[in-house]
Amino acid sequence: MQPEAKSLLVEGGGSHTWVMVADRKELWAEAWLPSLNRIGASEESQRSVLADVARAAGRFTDIDNALFAVGAACTVTYLSELAAIMTATLPATMRPPGRTYLMNDVVPLFFAEPDDCDQLVVIAGTGSGVAARSGFRAISRAGAHEYLLGDDGGAFDIGRHALRAVIARREERGPATALTERAERRTGGVEIDRFVYGAANPKQCVAEFARDVFAADQAGDVVAGEILSQAAACLAGVCRAALASAGLSAPIAATFTGSLLTEPTGGLRRRIEQQLLDLGVSTCRSAAVDIDLLRRTSQALRSDQGIFEAIVTAVPAIRL
Repeated sequence: MQPEAKSLLVEGGGSHTWVMVADRKELWAEAWLPSLNRIGASEESQRSVLADVARAAGRFTDIDNALFAVGAACTVTYLSELAAIMTATLPATMRPPGRTYLMNDVVPLFFAEPDDCDQLVVIAGTGSGVAARSGFRAISRAGAHEYLLGDDGGAFDIGRHALRAVIARREERGPATALTERAERRTGGVEIDRFVYGAANPKQCVAEFARDVFAADQAGDVVAGEILSQAAACLAGVCRAALASAGLSAPIAATFTGSLLTEPTGGLRRRIEQQLLDLGVSTCRSAAVDIDLLRRTSQALRSDQGIFEAIVTAVPAIRL
């Protein structure tokens, strides 16, 4: 019996890259690697991660198609640069011509709901991003400009506001907050400036302080609650722009993903859900980007050219 052709599936955001080789029924190989993101890193780091992808999948000679859904494809320019590095780094056996798709990591979330629905996708992890679609007839995207220019409501944004609140309190220009004590515990007594600017990855370092905001909010800290309310309002503003651009109106199904929208306290999720009610969102569901969703995404892109053509009008995506 002829063995079933395999897919190379790669997914990742600001903190990790998940690599799988799978067919329709079985997972043949899996690896967790550092982020492919170029912003805040280097081209050499991307080449290193891609070399690890090649090692993880290198023993398979029957890869029929490949899907790379990664936050590193955040703009058209970064997409093009990553495509060139992939072509130079990955063997052709791992990027079958005409059957390899490289795109932003928001795309698989489109397939968490039926093709013909009106959908809002909200991602909030280390960073944030929003997309909306009316079936696959109209698609829009907003936010997702990384930590210096955007990522409203993401962990870096929340962590940065937390640290600013702590500094303001220490300089007697801000209210008392439990975040001060929590920040001291996280830094181990090291001054905040040295702790952040001396970190190997300042972006991730600042994002970790978001954990303290959720914990302090749950304990009733007013400043922490205000930070999360502000984050939800900013993220809702990004959602409003995406919905308007795609021409969506109620009822709309919202798909949530990312560590901040699935963390146990629900501090940000509750606030953003309340904001979205006023925008015509009728249901909010969490969705994990798992192997089944990646399989479904890969199959849909290969079987319906119209879906891919609709996606590339708004989301960085390319077929290699």
